[in-house]
Amino acid sequence: MDALCGALRTLATDSNKHRAKADRRRQRATFRAVLRFVEGGDCEEETVRFGLEALYVDSWARRRVYAAFKDVLGSGLHHHLQNNELLRDVFGLGPALVLDAAALKACKVSRFEKHLYNAAACKARTKARSRVRDKRADVL
Repeated sequence: MDALCGALRTLATDSNKHRAKADRRRQRATFRAVLRFVEGGDCEEETVRFGLEALYVDSWARRRVYAAFKDVLGSGLHHHLQNNELLRDVFGLGPALVLDAAALKACKVSRFEKHLYNAAACKARTKARSRVRDKRADVL
């Protein structure tokens, strides 16, 4: 087990220059997650929301299947998760939801509510930034 963890740590910190930067980043992230699973036994859960539904990726097998479909379908993955029967069967989502325009409009957040949320988030970021700046000013 120690040898396996050592090999995973080496792969998680690999910095070979002959590989592309994006490939190295992806490799390190993957092996860090594998090492975390081997050492602690925990797998990161990921929730993918599309429309009114959500897909829970909670195991390594589901993560690999989701990643493969994500690479192949790209930005159309959410549309396929909503409508494609085969993809819904693979992930166990059941039959596709059929919603009329009134139901879709009822579940949408209004433009004004989005504006209020964004304004509150911006104000919180500004306050947090100013607190950090105040601390830096005291140090200098």
